[in-house]
Amino acid sequence: MTTLALQAPEAVTAGNQSKLYSLLSQAFRYPTEAFHQSVSNGQLAQEISAVAGGLQYSVSVPGGLDTGSFGDTRQAHVELFELGGPDGPPAFVYEGEYGGGRLGVMEDVLRFYDHFGISPSLDEGTRDRPDHIANELEFMHILSFQEAAAIESGSSPDAYQQAARDFLRFHLVDFTKAIGDRTEPKGTPLYSGIAALARDLCQQHYQSLS
Repeated sequence: MTTLALQAPEAVTAGNQSKLYSLLSQAFRYPTEAFHQSVSNGQLAQEISAVAGGLQYSVSVPGGLDTGSFGDTRQAHVELFELGGPDGPPAFVYEGEYGGGRLGVMEDVLRFYDHFGISPSLDEGTRDRPDHIANELEFMHILSFQEAAAIESGSSPDAYQQAARDFLRFHLVDFTKAIGDRTEPKGTPLYSGIAALARDLCQQHYQSLS
């Protein structure tokens, strides 16, 4: 996505919001070596702190995020989000698994994406379900980016703010709460912290728009 040189204070705030959604989206995907390095060298924590401090509302920034080796990080992701017993993993990363009908949830999410001409990202060469938490957070990243661009250009950001409010209301507020509540007792410091931050961000962002 194109980098914007933002000057207007409200545009800068929306830009920080966009960046935080992007960081969280990346954190929920299956870990790459580059992602693990950003965790282990403290870069991810620094970036989160920098943009979280520039929002119009307060969010709880997690402390230590390290999970050990690259193998440990991947294992933690698999055990928390992919493996499990008869009832599935400890925390589902697909919104449709929490109720509401899998197909119905995916269709509604896709309607939001299609309205703004957005397709879910390719994750390691395969297109994941649209209701994956990383894809939904990426959508919020794009909406916030477009909001920032509109403000900077002197255009109205209302359409992007309304879409964000509706998407948070009907999808991400409850979705991130479910993931956060399930992840905190069982996750590593990395994934517990990321899930708690996503839950807090979506709740605070929605309240700021309501």
